[in-house]
Amino acid sequence: MPVENLKLYQSWELEQPILPERSRLFSLPPVGVGTAIVESLSSYLIRLADAHGITVGGLIRYYIAPLFFLNEQPPGLSKKDAIELVVVRLRKELAILQQPTAQFWLSQTQHVSKVVNVLEILTGRKDISYLTLLPWKTWRLSFNHIFHTQQRWCAGCYQDWRDANTPVYQPLLWALEPVTVCPYHQRYLQIYCLCYGHTQPFFQPQKLNGYCHECDAWLGRNLDLPSHSRSKGRKFDRDLWIAQALGNLLAATPSLHTNPLIRETKVTPKRTLPTLYKFLRWCYKLSLSPVEGLNLLEIQ
Repeated sequence: MPVENLKLYQSWELEQPILPERSRLFSLPPVGVGTAIVESLSSYLIRLADAHGITVGGLIRYYIAPLFFLNEQPPGLSKKDAIELVVVRLRKELAILQQPTAQFWLSQTQHVSKVVNVLEILTGRKDISYLTLLPWKTWRLSFNHIFHTQQRWCAGCYQDWRDANTPVYQPLLWALEPVTVCPYHQRYLQIYCLCYGHTQPFFQPQKLNGYCHECDAWLGRNLDLPSHSRSKGRKFDRDLWIAQALGNLLAATPSLHTNPLIRETKVTPKRTLPTLYKFLRWCYKLSLSPVEGLNLLEIQ
């Protein structure tokens, strides 16, 4: 057969492909990073456990806690001794990782930083810190009493996500104490289950997001979108502005984290830092965005 009549086939690449590093847990993407309604870390734990078909308690006990305690071992130990110490601490101190408060899971503490580090190792992700307030750690604000003590939620958001077949989750925004209004539906956030009036703990590891921890009732319901034709009062307008402003701040956090204008500064002991709520009220009165307010605080 003449060479000209031979059919040419596509060549094969015989080199071994470079496989990405495998993670021990699914690299489950957090919801809403870079948006006003970014997911909270506690909500992410609930969804991550559900994705693996285990309880949150099992996720903490068998995956998070061993690495958490292993990283705290003194240097120079043999692998066997380190594992034995981890087992001892698991028996005595596992409750440390099972507290149900927002302050425990979302604040700027060293503990939260360790949990985030462990989760990033287990999932291979690099964006878990944005589900907490860790990126705000260096800001010149006081973050005392910054979280609600009980869970608050927008029934309309829950229902919208369920109807759209998207993940139902708890935004970090709802956990912040200054936030009492849903910026999307423009309704006050709910505190009580509509069936029996139960309040919801902030972290309910035995339940999926969006369900009452007492009666298993669905916490969502259809809400009409807001009408922008009239105000609902000065207090509501201020509360709505605060929710929207904090949402914008959360959305901007990934970029602010590397912004040279938002940098760590030394604060003298005599100077009292403003609380987050006072800072937001100050921005509201001066018609400043929170980002502009932060920049002003940095150059004072």
